[in-house]
Amino acid sequence: MTNGQGFLSGVLGGITSFAQHHLTEYRINQERLAVLRDDIERIVDVSEPRIRLVGNYLQKLLDPVEDALAYGDHLLRQIPPAVALGGQSWARDPRVNAFFATQDDLRFTLGHNPRLRSFFEDKDHRECFALMLMVKREIETFGSALDGDMLVREVRQIRISFSNHQLFFPNVSEAKLRRELRERTLIFLATRALERINELRERRGNLEERRRQLQVQLRALRGHARGLQPLLSSTDADERRLAALDQKLAQTEQDLVIARKQLGTLDDYLEQVRQVLSQPEKYLEIQPLSMRINRLGLKLDENSSEPGETITLIELASLGEKRIGVLVRFARDDLAPSGD
Repeated sequence: MTNGQGFLSGVLGGITSFAQHHLTEYRINQERLAVLRDDIERIVDVSEPRIRLVGNYLQKLLDPVEDALAYGDHLLRQIPPAVALGGQSWARDPRVNAFFATQDDLRFTLGHNPRLRSFFEDKDHRECFALMLMVKREIETFGSALDGDMLVREVRQIRISFSNHQLFFPNVSEAKLRRELRERTLIFLATRALERINELRERRGNLEERRRQLQVQLRALRGHARGLQPLLSSTDADERRLAALDQKLAQTEQDLVIARKQLGTLDDYLEQVRQVLSQPEKYLEIQPLSMRINRLGLKLDENSSEPGETITLIELASLGEKRIGVLVRFARDDLAPSGD
């Protein structure tokens, strides 16, 4: 083989390898897209349907949607298995005992939730799995405590209480509940993208209105300067006011340029959706909580000799709000009669 033939063979081999590599990447992307297409379309429906007019929008949303789903799976793995609320759970399970002050409170929470009653009545289900959210409060009190064998009075204590119990997304199994939570996490992020877009629209509108008002004030002040106003007021004061208005207008126009660039085209709308999906931790977090408490709801030091139980919980944080979250399970018979 001559040198020329060897060179040509090398070039052709390189081109073939390059083409095969890109073909493999294309096939992998098509397989990912086939799996995630429905999720992407749901995101678009919720956030901004017009971004379907953007060329190759499915491909542009593929990576961020995959990231958001992976983050949702990460959050769900941190949620412990469902806690049983029925039967003697309030007396036997320290978590249930901590969540509800009395067994009657537990039965009231289950029995007076219309979503749960509807769930059991519609399909004649015998067991329900749901997400329970609560507000945790820590209240400082003073009381008696054991120090070794001695009873000490006026000891600073922290009382843990849970309130505002709410039950969501009743399902027939824990697996189906977790799948629904996964889907709802994605929709939550899409809704946040929609809210972000609306915030940018509102900011742009406010800046346009502010610019209009400043322009009106400047025209009025300059008009007065050409009339009799100099005879009635200080020229220096008017000049200072004119300079201040000019400065405010210049800053407003700079801010307006930035605001318009953020939503200038449909590609910009798509980019806002991408940014939210790519940073899901900014909008939803789960933190593990562990504490040792006694049957009276008092928080105990880990080294305390007082009898107590260590319970592990998760705290959901989103948009400045925090809630304790727990998956729960209970039977139809655990619901108190509606008349109770």
